[in-house]
Amino acid sequence: MPKWDGTYTWDRPPSKTGAPARLKVATCQFPVAPDLGANLAHILDLIGRAAEAGADVVHFPECAISGYGPSNWPDWTGFDWEALDAVVGEVRAAARAKGIWVVAGCAHREAEGRKPFNSLYVIDRKGEIVGRYDKQRCSDNDLRAFTAGERPLVVEIDGVRCGFLICLDWSFPELWQGYFGEVELLFHSAVSDSHFRDKNATLVIPSLMQSYAWLHVYAISLSNSCRPGQDFSSLWIERSGHIGGQATRHEAGLTINALSDDPEQDRFFNSVIAYRKSLREKARVPAA
Repeated sequence: MPKWDGTYTWDRPPSKTGAPARLKVATCQFPVAPDLGANLAHILDLIGRAAEAGADVVHFPECAISGYGPSNWPDWTGFDWEALDAVVGEVRAAARAKGIWVVAGCAHREAEGRKPFNSLYVIDRKGEIVGRYDKQRCSDNDLRAFTAGERPLVVEIDGVRCGFLICLDWSFPELWQGYFGEVELLFHSAVSDSHFRDKNATLVIPSLMQSYAWLHVYAISLSNSCRPGQDFSSLWIERSGHIGGQATRHEAGLTINALSDDPEQDRFFNSVIAYRKSLREKARVPAA
């Protein structure tokens, strides 16, 4: 890497430099359930707590609004889509009332008779849904209930370019690579608790998030359901790969972290991105 003539280095987490916050994020967790009313009560409470703490964005787990399809019912027969629409409307109203962005998982149905998507809604401060990411890499269990998505999503939140992924997407490096150089922050939502079979997730997934953040130079907000048996708490990874704040495992709650408003850090990380891009371009050129 070219010689760096500034003072910021990899040695310090960006949040420990004393720089002010540019975008403050509340990464939340609660026990996601098939009960729409219970999910909504948790979401509204956490939106209120996040707004009171000065967060710009509040981030929730996979299927936080609707409940997680294949873990709760074998198919969608009898599912009350009108009730779900009403609950989504209440979440949007809360975003508008509190003047806060909301990123929340929800089953999304586009047409009757077709399996819905496992989605993340991006709701702005006015309560408008300004983006929707559909989970691209679905397990066999997912595919019992959901249609796989086909594309990434980038949304600018208060001047910060953000990407989005869901749960099993973490096993596919190409999805994370696709956001390299495109975003500063990635929202990743999951349900990894008593239904997750590989208990190595407790140690492996946070470390994997650190690796993705360091390699691709973006911060990661990881929101996970906290039913009994939660594999890992919801957490924040800094652009440097350092672990930031974490929620308390097995308890509904949140952790608040922020991207730093620091031009020197931006110059440093941008130089890293440019250098790694140049190396990758050279690696594509076949030897003479």
